[in-house]
Amino acid sequence: MNETASTLSQAQIVDRTRAYVRDTFLYMRPDWNLRDEDLLIGSGVIDSIGVVELIAFLQDTFGVTIGEDEITEQNLGSLVAIGQFIAHKCHGNGAVREGPSSRAVG
Repeated sequence: MNETASTLSQAQIVDRTRAYVRDTFLYMRPDWNLRDEDLLIGSGVIDSIGVVELIAFLQDTFGVTIGEDEITEQNLGSLVAIGQFIAHKCHGNGAVREGPSSRAVG
């Protein structure tokens, strides 16, 4: 993990991820109102290939490793979920968040 990622706040992670999603997936739809809680797959923002691209972005940008068992809607389903998940990983706890909605994404 790089030094910068470990000092980022959850809000900064969400902001960087939002910018990436807008530039990569919504560049043809600049008026799309992407809220932090919107489901990225369920709303049509990204598809299964997009999930792979998103994971590569998160790993490269924030210096984390995302395991197969962590690729869930709970961890990666929305910008706010990504912010929480990556913040936990960047700040050393790296725990997989599981629960009733931890089904696989993509």
